Amino acid sequence: MATKANLRQQTIKALKQLSPAEREMGAQSLYEQLFSLPEWQQATTIATTISTDLELSTAPIIAAAQQAGKTVAVPQTLPARQMAFHTLTADTHLVKTAFGLMEPADGKIVSPADFDLLVVPGLLYAQSGERVGFGGGYYDRYLPHTTGTKVALAFSVQQVSAPTWQVDSFDVILDRVLVAPTK
Repeated sequence: MATKANLRQQTIKALKQLSPAEREMGAQSLYEQLFSLPEWQQATTIATTISTDLELSTAPIIAAAQQAGKTVAVPQTLPARQMAFHTLTADTHLVKTAFGLMEPADGKIVSPADFDLLVVPGLLYAQSGERVGFGGGYYDRYLPHTTGTKVALAFSVQQVSAPTWQVDSFDVILDRVLVAPTK
């Protein structure tokens, strides 16, 4: 059984090796899959992140949600590996964290129970919904308090048929893993 640390390193390497064309084609497919979900269409409040260069860009997701009149909230990391999701508007003040992430410094906090849909970040996903995150445990602590549909968006290099890692009792199983087709 592979360690999560090794799997993270392997997946980061694989993501960095994707060509710009593969990333673009995969991204378009993932956005189309997400936007066609009934859960997306019916959602009024959505959680996502402000992506890093390594990840699928969430800017089109944020833009589409706001254009459709949905409330979008993004996380702010807090002490003790906790998070609070703040509404993201044109007026939201964003700051760069020590991890290099952009986070809201203000904005209304959305209760975990108020999300209809959560786009959950991670590095590796099993078809059955298990995930390997970035290792901080923030989402493992946050997701149990949510009731919305939990969705992952994965390039093909981020998806395996079944977990090859230790799945812990505190790991939250995602409702859907959308995967970009391979070439």
